[in-house]
Amino acid sequence: MTNNTVLIPRLHALIGDIASNVPEDLAREIECALKEQQFPPAQPMFFTFLDAIRRGEGEDGQPCTTQMLNAQTLASLGRSLSALTAVLDLLHAAERARVDGSTDGQIGDFHRNGLLLAARQIAHAAQTGLGDAITAVANKPG
Repeated sequence: MTNNTVLIPRLHALIGDIASNVPEDLAREIECALKEQQFPPAQPMFFTFLDAIRRGEGEDGQPCTTQMLNAQTLASLGRSLSALTAVLDLLHAAERARVDGSTDGQIGDFHRNGLLLAARQIAHAAQTGLGDAITAVANKPG
């Protein structure tokens, strides 16, 4: 059985799983016609969301709007980002040592997991601080 999303991505994007019921020769002709009309092929949902995040949409999928942040929140976010950068540098070095180094030059699972948890906690703290700042700006009278 062939994967129609690979062979006829535009038709599959247009009509979904029903495309697998279309006779193969007809499906190829429709796919060629769609290609000539420059319909884009389907993109997996993961990459659609990833592209949206890169464009600056918020976690709710809506475009982010410019917000004014106070000095305290900016300082806190700056510290969180500096700490996150340091932890990610450590994780990167640990991964390079794991891939390229000998077993005696690696950190153990306990420390690697600790660094991952630290990175997640720092990112959460920054996200919480940013969320609090956005909420305060949104609720500000005026």
